[in-house]
Amino acid sequence: MLFELIARRYETRSLAIAANQPFSAWNWVFPDQAVTVAAIDRLVHHATILEMNGDSYRRRVAADRHSPKVDDRTTTSSDSLDPNDNDNIKEDSAN
Repeated sequence: MLFELIARRYETRSLAIAANQPFSAWNWVFPDQAVTVAAIDRLVHHATILEMNGDSYRRRVAADRHSPKVDDRTTTSSDSLDPNDNDNIKEDSAN
């Protein structure tokens, strides 16, 4: 069905396609290699190709959602000790 759309619009109308796979990986989209080559040929003929190789925003957000979160506000006992504050220092009364 995608090939039919590409073939109908070829050299008659504009067509914009966004894909997250390079053309070399399009063999799984079409039934055979000949159709894949024909579709890609029609798409790139007279085409302006914009290739964006940056990090995927959606992939980054999904990874952040599934990674363990670290609370920046959490303090440890050593964070709360001020060396000049004698109230926080416990001295051993045995010495």
